[in-house]
Amino acid sequence: CPHYNDSQRGAGSGEQYVLYMVSYRGYRNCDPQLGFKRWECNRPHAPHAPIKFSEKFQRYSAFSLGYEFHVGHEYYYISTPTHHHGRSCLRLRVYVCCSTDEFNPFVPKLEKSVSG
Repeated sequence: CPHYNDSQRGAGSGEQYVLYMVSYRGYRNCDPQLGFKRWECNRPHAPHAPIKFSEKFQRYSAFSLGYEFHVGHEYYYISTPTHHHGRSCLRLRVYVCCSTDEFNPFVPKLEKSVSG
């Protein structure tokens, strides 16, 4: 989340954002109503350090409110600023790849460089 120290407190309210997990249509149209709120960055002057959030991509969740991610599926996030209601939109598409026993990434071979 954006963070401002005490010396910047008087220079406006600071940036604030909301992150939503949305459907594909919500992703394409940047429409938060087609999803649900994951996090809200609404404390730009938090004491000591910025507020941080993370998403744990896991197949099963032990928490009733936890989200479960499935192999081979895509998940969509958008973030919109709360400080103005223009067309600003950050989009993130996450693809959950194969299981670890099937994962075989292509690693390019390094070639020797010749300087001359």
